[in-house]
Amino acid sequence: MGFAVKIDTNGSSPSVIKKLLNRRLIDYVALDFKSTKKNFAAITNSKLFNNFNETLDILNASQIPFEVRSTIHSELLSTEDIQMMLNFLERKKYNGTYYLQQFVNDTETLGNLSSSKKLLIQNIKVRNIKVELRD
Repeated sequence: MGFAVKIDTNGSSPSVIKKLLNRRLIDYVALDFKSTKKNFAAITNSKLFNNFNETLDILNASQIPFEVRSTIHSELLSTEDIQMMLNFLERKKYNGTYYLQQFVNDTETLGNLSSSKKLLIQNIKVRNIKVELRD
């Protein structure tokens, strides 16, 4: 029908992303970066960091436009964590915009999270990646 197709993913199924790209069935991908490898299992209750990493590699090698984004909750991710995640993206040669979005506790979630404090990013050092806050 000619509609553009966007996929929102946590990167847990790199083979699916690869298949969709090879078949040219998607036009844009939004990839959620949940945490550093060190804290990934604790935050996501999964062992899927390597899948996320593979999906990022697949997207980096593709010609498709994509973004990487993180939802920030002050009890789960610190400014230091965000800096480490940004450093990781730079090492992976990601050259798009890294979107940071503040967690909003307006619906029930899987855990009992309190309200998140506003993220302060003025101390984050950026070299090759644009960082943008989404409200």
